Amino acid sequence: MGVGRAAGRVSVRDRSARPARAVQVLQHQHANRLRTDVGATIVLADDESDLRAVYAECLRRSGHTVWEAADGAEAASLVHAHTPDLLLLDLWMPILNGLEVLEQIRDDRGAIGLKVVMLTHQRDADSRLEGFALGASAYWTKDISLVELASRIESLLAPPRN
Repeated sequence: MGVGRAAGRVSVRDRSARPARAVQVLQHQHANRLRTDVGATIVLADDESDLRAVYAECLRRSGHTVWEAADGAEAASLVHAHTPDLLLLDLWMPILNGLEVLEQIRDDRGAIGLKVVMLTHQRDADSRLEGFALGASAYWTKDISLVELASRIESLLAPPRN
């Protein structure tokens, strides 16, 4: 799946645009908004390689360290190996789906306190509720703009305000 621009916003709806072009558009329109001091470590798990590349580039430009996984088994392995701050997890992937990854990492001591965001095309309430029951911190759909993605991650990872 590619990324396109609609009404000044980068979205995942247009399959014809190339991921690199979407990132360039985003950089041009929102260069200052991409910068953050969070510097989190993130495992990004999605079997859609073009979309994963766009999200990873956006997150890296936001100052984060990103490890990419193309399937659920690789995602669980990266969580175990790197103890990330955040796991962005697609719901439907090969080998292990996102819910199975949540079940597998639930008993991993390195995943204690890990924030998990389900990032998927699925919009049904049952999928969201099952994700939350297994420990997901948030559930976002893939029509999210890159600027909103970066902003939500920054908010999710920011220290609590007193």
